[in-house]
Amino acid sequence: MNHKILTINDLKIKFKTEDTWIEAVKGINFDLYKGETIGIVGESGSGKSVTSLSLMGLLPSKTAQITGSVLYNIDGVEKQLTSCTEQDFQQIRGNNIAMIFQEPMTSLNPVMRCGHQVDEALILHKKLSKAQAKTETLALFEKVKLPNPERIYIAYPHEISGGQKQRVMIAMALSCNPDILIADEPTTALDVTVQKAILDLMLELKTELDASIIFITHDLGVIADIADRVIVMYKGEIVEQDTVNELFTNPKHPYTKGLLACRPPLTQKVKRLPTVSDFMDVRLDDKGKTIITEKAAATNLLQSYIIPKAEQSKRLSQIFEQPKLLEVNHLTKQFPIQKSFWGKTTSFVNAVDDVSFHVHKGETLGLVGESGCGKTTLSRTLLRLIEPTSGSILFDNQDITHINGETLRKLRKDIQIIFQDPYSSLNPKMTIGEAIMEPMRVHRIFENDKQRKEKVIDLLETVSLQADHFQRFPHEFSGGQRQRIVIARTLALNPRFIICDECVSALDVSVQAQVLNLLIELREKFDFTYIFISHDLSVVKLISDRLMVMNKGKIEEIGIAEDIYNNPSSEYTKRLIEAIPKGI
Repeated sequence: MNHKILTINDLKIKFKTEDTWIEAVKGINFDLYKGETIGIVGESGSGKSVTSLSLMGLLPSKTAQITGSVLYNIDGVEKQLTSCTEQDFQQIRGNNIAMIFQEPMTSLNPVMRCGHQVDEALILHKKLSKAQAKTETLALFEKVKLPNPERIYIAYPHEISGGQKQRVMIAMALSCNPDILIADEPTTALDVTVQKAILDLMLELKTELDASIIFITHDLGVIADIADRVIVMYKGEIVEQDTVNELFTNPKHPYTKGLLACRPPLTQKVKRLPTVSDFMDVRLDDKGKTIITEKAAATNLLQSYIIPKAEQSKRLSQIFEQPKLLEVNHLTKQFPIQKSFWGKTTSFVNAVDDVSFHVHKGETLGLVGESGCGKTTLSRTLLRLIEPTSGSILFDNQDITHINGETLRKLRKDIQIIFQDPYSSLNPKMTIGEAIMEPMRVHRIFENDKQRKEKVIDLLETVSLQADHFQRFPHEFSGGQRQRIVIARTLALNPRFIICDECVSALDVSVQAQVLNLLIELREKFDFTYIFISHDLSVVKLISDRLMVMNKGKIEEIGIAEDIYNNPSSEYTKRLIEAIPKGI
């Protein structure tokens, strides 16, 4: 085995609040070897990112307190990172330890060309001239397999795709051949195909450069594809660490077992997903220390949720006997991309290209495809938030393609949407009680606010929140809780049809499992009809009866979800399925 490049002993990190100190990392220990990839997994708030930021000296010195030892071995000389000054870190960052952040759009300078941002690191650390830096940057863009490096070099971040932005970030991180590369959730918001390409690229570059990687994620499936060893963190502590193979085949801690179990299974159809809370009891001892024990009922929990084939067939037969609630015929939506000198549009892009399909009452139709395939444009066109260019949309046998005014307003009550980002779809200045009541007032549901408030409290309890949450603001809730609030607001109008647009893609796998279970329970209770949109085929397969695959505005194939997953007829669908992280 190679030598240790990083040794972490009893690392503790506290943050100062107005009246106390909060301990975010509680004395963790681990080593990183030369050429090794360590995966750090855990839910939001477990201390993963805080740990990585401390290694780079990126925590705020006024509010963060770091104790313990972080020894970095540079050419046989150990450097204590916990005692480094800001000037020391300026030499280390990028040069010795580099980082790829989760969201490249917020990490890249929006008013600076992509190439110049990579040049900057080369000029600073390698002392290259501008011409030399440009040559080196273009070579790096080729190395990370960016198409047309010359074009990307002069492009601004908003002019390239999410996957391309992430490759620019990787090129920047690799520019000075660092010893350690920290990747903080680098594939979370990416399509499965782009995610696979990024993971393959990182493995290839790791071998070529003999770099060590700390790969942080909440998804154990991704970790299985890239890491040698895995560290599992829970509330600031390491609860388990082992080789990838051992941890996946023989997990010992109930939290690890819960994380592994709450990923949507690829081989069976289940009624619901296990959650982390199904696997562990958490309590405090007399000294305030957290004690975690495994629930006996957790054994073979997933097996008890499997839906027999006969039951699956029965549900499908019942759905197909139901009338069509939505029928779409030859729907097209064009956007202008080029205009003449006189302002006349000379060319279009067909974001939705001659699409026809239907959805039965009570059915869940899954809609999958990569970013830019037309999923979101289609959903907004169905809601008439975007006007279709041609074709027709029938809802409950009524043509809604060209309705307006009061008729359209009434329709909006019946067809609702749950957006991807619950925080941006809630007013930060409005309590969640008011946010849920607002659409009820608009559509004149109930006679007064007293009756509406009673309904809101009932809805909060329906989505597993509490009555006293009524007066709280969105920022006081976690991501998963905010998504529940948005679902409660959707339910307030008693809709008949709900479009879920990537509504679980930004959530931890454990929280994702809870929200998916909630959507399944609500479907059974209220007989909802869903279109469930996602780039994650494993999630869509779990919740959907039928599956529709989109590519470049067109429908690639449509059919029963299990059949498409097991026997895809389209090469594009096969590629999507092959890109799903399979674990071990």
